Amino acid sequence: MRLCFGSYLAVLVSCKAVNVDNKVLCEALLHSVAPDYEFVFAGQENPDRVREDNSSKLLRCEQNLPKDVTTPARSANPQDVAAYFKDKVLPLLNDSQYRQIILALKDIIANDLTVTEGRRVFGITDETTVDIVGGMTKNALVSQSKFSISAFLAGVFLFVATKTNNRSGKAAVRAVNDDYILPFAERVGEIELIEEEDIKKAALVVAASQGAYNSEFAEDVAGIVYERINKLAPLAKTDKDLFVTLLTESRGKCLSCGKELGMPVRGKLPVANCDIVYVTFSDSEVQSYENAVALCADKCTTEVAIMSSEEKRALLDSKKRCADLQAFLERISGIKFKKEIEVVLREIHNVKNDPNLPRAKLKDLKEIKDKIHEPNLQDLINASMARMYKTVKTICGQLEQEGVINTQIFGDMMKAAQGILSTEVVNNPEINDPQEYVTRILVDNLCAQVGQNHRDACEIIVGYLVKRCDLFNENAKQS
Repeated sequence: MRLCFGSYLAVLVSCKAVNVDNKVLCEALLHSVAPDYEFVFAGQENPDRVREDNSSKLLRCEQNLPKDVTTPARSANPQDVAAYFKDKVLPLLNDSQYRQIILALKDIIANDLTVTEGRRVFGITDETTVDIVGGMTKNALVSQSKFSISAFLAGVFLFVATKTNNRSGKAAVRAVNDDYILPFAERVGEIELIEEEDIKKAALVVAASQGAYNSEFAEDVAGIVYERINKLAPLAKTDKDLFVTLLTESRGKCLSCGKELGMPVRGKLPVANCDIVYVTFSDSEVQSYENAVALCADKCTTEVAIMSSEEKRALLDSKKRCADLQAFLERISGIKFKKEIEVVLREIHNVKNDPNLPRAKLKDLKEIKDKIHEPNLQDLINASMARMYKTVKTICGQLEQEGVINTQIFGDMMKAAQGILSTEVVNNPEINDPQEYVTRILVDNLCAQVGQNHRDACEIIVGYLVKRCDLFNENAKQS
């Protein structure tokens, strides 16, 4: 047997709570030391599939833990990790199987024997500390019967994250399954689960069992451990999390002067010099997300203190517009399309240059002129729909009857966007053509889900939806 992240995760997977996905459990473990780490990045295609694939590779020992996890694990505070496990990991497990989890991990550790190959030694020696939180060695663990489940799981996780090679456990992972876990149910009486108030006693037992210290010193160590655990505060949302939110909403710019600060990548903050400033109107006003803004520290941070009330309100209005736009983008990203839409896009892509396509007459496209007041976008949609409207209408009409695509969803989204951007465009000189801006957002969103190979087909579909739906002009009639 080999203890590694894969075999450790396999034990927890066999004892997870009902309806908990493997990828959710895997990510919860990694976030105990690397809260900003993600398997995916913004705009990635099929993010759920990517998360599933990466967690499966770790579970099957086909890849090692990334350095973005192992590096912070080496400097992580063990007690903080134990507190995280209690709050975030235990709820994902079946609490009736805690003892089986402990027995299974003890068995794997006990049977992880050392093997010498040349000058290298593989495996866990009796003197190796395998529980980083409790300080238990492999030898001490064999006879240990009292465990704090959260502290034990956190301690062994820190060991596998920093001291093991995940690719070494492929054979062990194949053996760790439900059939492996089930027999431990007959031995659960060997394990006593203890609460935090009993950790002082448990630490004394561990110290005495290792024979490393006299009883007086062991009592002192146990007292310190117990005192520190009692002082642990619940994990709170950090300023870093707020920074990521504010910079995402402002698209990486100072909300006051527009200076480029940079966009967060996988939760990591840019290196530009910026601060969170709370724009309040009185000393008694509570600081919160609602009045927090991200500003460049070079200039704008210090200017807030001398701003007039009108200037402060304008700054908060700008923040609200950014938040509204971000909320809209998140709503757009939440729209999912069935696989059948890819078939339609491929067909459109393949026939778009066919000279024999039935063409629509310009008089049949009059409502586009009533809806779109931007000449470039109007010409683009007219040209596309004159060639493609009848063909796409036939294809999409069939899909609408089958419930595969719903043009009303696009209509609702685009109308919501228009309301948001009607104020955004006034204060953002970069958005010269709000209708084209909204149309591009929809095209980008569709491309992100089905792939960039069919971008031309995505543009045609969105143009078709502009024609079909009551958008941009509330008085325009649906065709």
